[in-house]
Order: sequence, then C-alpha cells, then structure tokens
Amino acid sequence: MTLKAVHIFRRNYLMDNDTKTHCTNCGKEIPSKVDFCPFCGAKQASSTDSEVENNENATEMKKGDSQKKPRKKWYKRWWIWVIAIILVLAAIGAASSSDDSDSSSSSDESSATSTAKKNSSSSSSSSTSTSVRKSVQVLDSNSEDQLAEKGETNANQIRYGELIKSNDYYGKPYSISKGEVLQASESKGVTTLLVYIDDDTDQLFEVAVRGKTKAIEDDYVSINGVLDKMTDYDTQSGGSNTVPVIFAKKATVVGHDDN
Repeated sequence: MTLKAVHIFRRNYLMDNDTKTHCTNCGKEIPSKVDFCPFCGAKQASSTDSEVENNENATEMKKGDSQKKPRKKWYKRWWIWVIAIILVLAAIGAASSSDDSDSSSSSDESSATSTAKKNSSSSSSSSTSTSVRKSVQVLDSNSEDQLAEKGETNANQIRYGELIKSNDYYGKPYSISKGEVLQASESKGVTTLLVYIDDDTDQLFEVAVRGKTKAIEDDYVSINGVLDKMTDYDTQSGGSNTVPVIFAKKATVVGHDDN
C-alpha cells in the first residue's frame, strides 16, 4: 500500500467513525470500531471483546462491592433495642418497688401513730367515763338518808385542806350541813353551785345538782352527795383555783344571807 493510499484509508475511517479511542500499541487516537490501527497497523481488541471484558469487570466490581458491603450501624440492630427496653422496664420496676416499700413503711408508721393516739384517747375517755360513772353509781346506790349519814361522818373526819391535795377521796359520800351559795348557773339539765363553808370563801366547793334547784346566790344550802375528782375554778379576778367537786341529787335551801 502506497503512502497516499494509507492517508486516504485513514481519512475515510476517521470520517466514518466519530467515536474515538486510543491504539493499544502506539497510543494514538483512532476510531473505536477499527480492528487495526491506521497508524501502526497493530490489531485492536474488537468491540465485542471489549463489551465482554467490560461486563466481566462490572461483574467483578459488583462481587467486590457485595463482599465489601458495610456492616449495619449498632442502632439499626433489633436485638440491641430489645435489650435496652428490657433494661428500662427492669429499672422502672425496681423504682416502683422501692416507692411501694417506702409508702408501705410510711403507711405502717402512720397507722401505728394513729392507733396509739386512738388508744390514748380511748384510755383517757374511759378513765373520765369511769370516774363519772363511779360517782353516779355511789350516788344512785344510796338513799338521801344514807348519803347524809355517811357524808356527815366523812365531813367530820376529812378536812378541806386534804380534799384539795389529791383525789384519794373520790367516790366517797360527803355532806355540807350549811354552806352559802356564791354563784349559781344552769346548763344541760344540771345546776352548778359554787358553795363555800364556815363563812370562808377560800373553802369553796363546786356542787353539781341534778335538774333545777331553788337555790340562788346568798342562799344557805344543805348538800348530801358524793365526791368526784377536783376541777379548776376560774375566779372573777382572772385567776384559777382548784376546788373539790360534789355530785348531789338535790340542794336543800336552809336560809338566806340578807347582809
């Protein structure tokens, strides 16, 4: 082939084949569809071989990509979340159990305190009820004459100073043969008299008489009753005195102080 023919051949190939590639031997740019390089005459790989090779390379790359597939991140693994949920539920259960224990302990303490208060209140109430009941029982179990006889004996033996020292004489009959009413008041079916004896206002008794009585201030009265526990009496001057208490069925008016 002459040089001119070679140039013509090269030009025609270049015009007919717009797609370019490079010679595998000399490296010059040539049409991609030629089997031989127009410059050096070296045989080129066919397009079919190239496609096969490219497919094989692509397959190998896919295999490589598949083999090098990255691991899932830790938070995308389901079993990690299951463990986390179990731990959270366990913590909540432990906290709830602790709260229930504290609440139960507090409730037990509160219940014990409440029971103690109720027992104390019941004991106090029982004591007061018993003290009143004993006086009333003695009062109701004796006639007026019996109360007068026993009460006069005790009045002669027990001095006023001993009565205001203690409640040792609680439940014993006691009589006032003649006492002067300092104050009288009625409330809830009971008449309360403040009575002093021997013309001495320091020897003062509080007398609780059932029902109404004709006795008023400055009257002289006779009392046959039963000693109850002492009480505090508020004086007109704002002070307080401890005085003996007598439960009586009645108060008999025996005179009046006109002075």
